[in-house]
Amino acid sequence: MRRAVLMTLILALPACGAPVAAPDAANATYQIERASVTLVAGRAEVPAAPGSAAKAVTTLGSRATGDLDGDGRPDVAAILVQQPGGTGTFTYVAVLQNLAGGVKATNAVLVGDRVNVQAIRVDGRTVVIEYLDRRPGEPFSATPSVATTKKLVLSDGQLIAA
Repeated sequence: MRRAVLMTLILALPACGAPVAAPDAANATYQIERASVTLVAGRAEVPAAPGSAAKAVTTLGSRATGDLDGDGRPDVAAILVQQPGGTGTFTYVAVLQNLAGGVKATNAVLVGDRVNVQAIRVDGRTVVIEYLDRRPGEPFSATPSVATTKKLVLSDGQLIAA
């Protein structure tokens, strides 16, 4: 009897300490500006305007995983690239919080229009985005060449500037 109880505990313990998987950024719903955008396999496509043949396309870019809210579960910071049907290509970053009750997306924060993201990483509880932008006054047609860094943190479930 004692041996059976001991064996049951030995078999059950690994299941108790199993690591929690990070949220699936490619299949999640994000808030970009005032719209909900649901990615399926890393992509969302909707009409740019009612009845329009033009499409607004949102795609998942780079991701970084880390415990951004200090709860011991891996969260995901994701780059989202939105092409709303015009000439702009807007880059955002959002976090999928891995909460005890399920996954919750933060607000998406604009990184820039027609920028070139070089890297995204989690540094402690800070999301760090390194990207190339343009000099002030340069046209959007100019190739981004100015190294820029943006740092964001979670505050009450919202992603804000660090």
